[in-house]
Amino acid sequence: MNSARRRTMVAWIAALTTIDLATKIWATATLDDKPITLPGPIDLQLGYNNGTAFGLFTNIPPLLITAATLTIALALLTAAWNGRTPTGPAALIIAGALANTIDRLEAGSVVDMLHTGWWPTFNVADIFITTGVAWWAITATNTDHSTSPTIEPSSTTHQHQT
Repeated sequence: MNSARRRTMVAWIAALTTIDLATKIWATATLDDKPITLPGPIDLQLGYNNGTAFGLFTNIPPLLITAATLTIALALLTAAWNGRTPTGPAALIIAGALANTIDRLEAGSVVDMLHTGWWPTFNVADIFITTGVAWWAITATNTDHSTSPTIEPSSTTHQHQT
C-alpha cells in the first residue's frame, strides 16, 4: 500500500472512531433513564455491555477483552498496511474495535444505544465492524488487495489498474 492510501486509511479510522465516541458521549448525556422512541425498528435506549459482541462472555475480565481486541485490530492494521487485506473493510473493522476499546478502557464497559427489542442493543462501532466484515466477505473472491476494495485518497490521483 502506498503512503497516500496509508494516510487516507488512518484518517478514516480516526474519523470513524471519533464519530462513534461522539455518539456514545451524546447517548450517555441524553438517554440516561429516558429512552427515545423513533419511528421504525430501532429506538434509542442507553445500555452498557460488559462482555463481547452480543453481550457474550461477561465473566471475562475487561483487560483480557481489551488485549484480545487490540491484538486483532493491530494484526488487521498490519495486514492492511502491507497490502494483504482490503483497506476499506479493514478501516471499518479497526475503527469499530478501537472505539469500543477506548470506551471499555474509559468506563469498564461499552456504551450501547441502538435498541430493537429483538436484537441485543448495539452502537455505531458495532455497525462499522459488521459492515466491514460483510464488505470483506462479499469481496473475498478478489485476492489482489492492493487495488480493491479500498479507500482512495482522492479521485485525481487514482489510476485505474487492470
